[in-house]
Amino acid sequence: MRIVYLLPGGLYSPGGMERVLTIKANYLAEVFGYEVSIVTTEQLGRPVFFPVSEKVRLYHLDIGIHAKFGKENYVEKFISRYFKTKEYVRELKKLLNEVQPDITVSLLGLDIEYLNGFKDGSIKIGELHFPSNFRQLMARKLSSAFIPNWIAAIRTKTFKQACRKLTRLVVLTEEEKTSWKGANNVEVIPNALSYFPETVAVCEVKKAIAVGRLVYEKGFDMLIQTWKQIYENHPDWELHIYGDGVEKENLLRQIQQENLDEVVKIHEPVKDIYNQYLQHSMMLFPSRYLDALPMVLIEAMSCGLPLVAFDAPCGPKDVIREGVNGFLVKTGDIETLSQRINELIESETMRKTMGKAAREMSFNYGEEKIMKRWMQLFETVKNENRL
Repeated sequence: MRIVYLLPGGLYSPGGMERVLTIKANYLAEVFGYEVSIVTTEQLGRPVFFPVSEKVRLYHLDIGIHAKFGKENYVEKFISRYFKTKEYVRELKKLLNEVQPDITVSLLGLDIEYLNGFKDGSIKIGELHFPSNFRQLMARKLSSAFIPNWIAAIRTKTFKQACRKLTRLVVLTEEEKTSWKGANNVEVIPNALSYFPETVAVCEVKKAIAVGRLVYEKGFDMLIQTWKQIYENHPDWELHIYGDGVEKENLLRQIQQENLDEVVKIHEPVKDIYNQYLQHSMMLFPSRYLDALPMVLIEAMSCGLPLVAFDAPCGPKDVIREGVNGFLVKTGDIETLSQRINELIESETMRKTMGKAAREMSFNYGEEKIMKRWMQLFETVKNENRL
């Protein structure tokens, strides 16, 4: 089986989608013996963050489609995107014709607008790692003006139409599947855990952890605001945030303004995040949106940490059973978020009981189980294509 993955961006980022892709590609190549390739557009000479098997081929087209993201006005962006897109489509067509994959898997970046029209002979599958209306969510974040939001609505409609034409569209949660009513090509396969620690967190240290990119949609500003309330009741507890991103300076400034410097710390991303989970007593996830199935929640569960998260679309609802392995809080409800964190702080028994349940539930995401489902899907669509 020859598989090509089309990644929007590059493998330089410590993001969840990049980590999931490298884990999956490594498994397919090492265990199943598939010929696996990953195609990127934005690597631009930067080192690969997560380890990639020598058996996985990397094709860095280095188009730089998003190289000036946020630094262009609409006219500049339109012109740049037009020519960069033409270059990308030309290079991608050429590459697929050379590699001749059995299956091309798009992680649904810019290529989805053109992929169904490619005549390279491969079966086209989409893999959705974000809510289907992500363009509209991002447009609302950047501007309240009519035109950009109108364009985002049109692009969302076009995106959904293209996804419905794929042989299969794989989403990560049952919640996301409900947004594709009428589509008969949608399947649910969650992300897989490639590693289960032998030991679990004791949940006795006075530290909470949060992990993710430091961007607006991840909601760390709301978590810091929440921690101001936590500090008033429990000044001996600490919050440790692991991540990097455009909001880092703003978050550091917020921490200083709230006089939380001694108890709220922001750390650079680390490759061995499991070691950090084991040194904390709860996992906090304040995301506003754009999380299809956050791997950090499942990883934290495998380490025996209870979870507290906003119920943003779409992942937390599939992962957290209220009152069993953690708590779900209405997105933006800082008062309730603070209350739930306080409950866990004040009950070591609750932390340990929920942490034990979380660990047990994490086995549902074992790599062998999930990757067998991918193998079955690939074999199924290939057999269908022969008929």
